[in-house]
Amino acid sequence: RGEWQAAADAFSQIAESEPNADAALYWQAYAYQKLGDAERALDLVAVLHDQHPESDWRDDARVLAAELGGGNPRGQDEDFELKLIALNALVHTAPEQALPILREVLSGAQENRLKERALFVLAQSGNDEGFELLAETARDTNAPELRRKALRYMGVHKSERSLALLSELYGSMSDVESRRVILQSFMIAGERARLLDVARTEPDDELRGEAIRLLGTMSASDELWTLYQAETSESVRRRILQGFMVGGDTERLLAVARNPSESEELRQSAVRLLGTQDAEEELWSLYQETDSDALKKRILHALFLADADEKLSSVARDETASLELREAAIHSLGLTGEDARPRLLEIYRTASTPGDLRTRVLHALFIQDAAGELVEIARAETDAARKKQAVHWLSLMDEPEAKDYMIEILKR
Repeated sequence: RGEWQAAADAFSQIAESEPNADAALYWQAYAYQKLGDAERALDLVAVLHDQHPESDWRDDARVLAAELGGGNPRGQDEDFELKLIALNALVHTAPEQALPILREVLSGAQENRLKERALFVLAQSGNDEGFELLAETARDTNAPELRRKALRYMGVHKSERSLALLSELYGSMSDVESRRVILQSFMIAGERARLLDVARTEPDDELRGEAIRLLGTMSASDELWTLYQAETSESVRRRILQGFMVGGDTERLLAVARNPSESEELRQSAVRLLGTQDAEEELWSLYQETDSDALKKRILHALFLADADEKLSSVARDETASLELREAAIHSLGLTGEDARPRLLEIYRTASTPGDLRTRVLHALFIQDAAGELVEIARAETDAARKKQAVHWLSLMDEPEAKDYMIEILKR
């Protein structure tokens, strides 16, 4: 269907487990190629080559890499294209000859895009001299983009030596973007302990937040929970909640939302994030447990995010609930899809529904462009004030049913 980002996200999850991790890495790279993100695609190809040296997908990945670097989307000349093909081939067929050439490319006057491809080839070489060249570039180059490429590929290398050097460089560099790339390299290498150390000790809020986010992508919920309980800063705790969301940990989010000793802001943040996780049953259980109308309103909005139309309709019809909560439920129903229209009509027609709720239903149907339902209400309504409200919303709609009804009124 051309939903390349959704595909990339799905393959990312599969790539975290055997036995299909190598295939998933290839198809994730393919999806990023379709998204136009060549850098991310090449990173994934490098991970595939490094982590799955016997994979049947390596040849397909080489072809993909050649397409990403060897096409002519930016007016690259023929000589540059030939160099790219030669670099890719030589490191696999004659590495002892390739490495001196790669060193010359990296230290010479060639344009940066060829040097970037040289770094990509080094990341796939798998030998000590290749690593030394990669490390030398990460340490010593004056070109920020090349440095970041080298740092990224060192994470792909995944050896203790490369990780130790990355830790050393993280402590010595002042460039925030390069330090961010090192954190991403730790994530690629599965280094939870190093990321947790940054999340605990980093004074820069931006980098600390990035470490927390990356821990979330690694589903490092236990580490994040330990960090959350020791943390006193509300802003950092909110970032940790987002980390739980990224990692799909609804249990920890629910624990925060349920805890009355947490601040109202943190509980509401946890509730909203539960909505993004489609945690309908957890939210419904929490709604029934809490006595706070403010938190209940947040839960109703989260139920909207979770597409929980039935639960919202239940609140809207609940005569024991406050008028404010019932109105909030109707408003949320109005923001959902067409499936909610029969529920809204049912609420409008209920004999015990107060006038204020009917007014809210009319507005919800207007938000949905539900001209047919509004015409149906306007024709049947005997209350002059509510009939006028329905006609008012119809007069603002550019729908055939609304126009026809306007003409019908004029012809009476």
